Amino acid sequence: MITTVHKITKKPNNSQIVAGLLPTDSNIEFGGIKDTKEVFFVQNGKTHQFSDLPLKYVKQLEEKYKSDVPAQKYLNGITNLFHKQLELYTYFLYGDIDTTPDILDGILQEPENFRDSDNCPSMLFKHKVIKIQDYILTPREILITDLFKKDFTDKIIADSLNIAHSYLDYLKRNLFKNCGVTTKTAFVLKAQKYGVIQL
Repeated sequence: MITTVHKITKKPNNSQIVAGLLPTDSNIEFGGIKDTKEVFFVQNGKTHQFSDLPLKYVKQLEEKYKSDVPAQKYLNGITNLFHKQLELYTYFLYGDIDTTPDILDGILQEPENFRDSDNCPSMLFKHKVIKIQDYILTPREILITDLFKKDFTDKIIADSLNIAHSYLDYLKRNLFKNCGVTTKTAFVLKAQKYGVIQL
């Protein structure tokens, strides 16, 4: 029988806690429900419906959405209701719960590396970029990343991209260099760390 009791004296690292989850954290973290594309937000330790988002933050989202013509074209094809378009836009840009606030000190931040699926429509949106550290991945690099995630061989990847194996090697070297890694495994782990892929 174990009778030793360990006293925890270390405070939790706030950078590892979901943004807005603490009662004193007035920053906002958006989250989305994949099946319905509904959005909620966390602030001051409470979860709220998207419809309860304060107007000053709604206006920031509206401004970003109104400047994103590709997003408007896509979302207009789904619904004519502007408030629903705005919620879907928020889902596609900020739908993943993480430790980085989506609204920090009252200011809407850059979109997350969140993709609803490998072929997420948000990849066509003006304000959507996928990054590893500060490096913005090209559409082809995102596709290669998705194929790496599936653990395909280089031959299968080159064939599926309709490129020579030597050209794939060239693309991989550049991608690895830009992301600060030297191997496919290290790259996949880093892509996972930055939310580019979910394993």
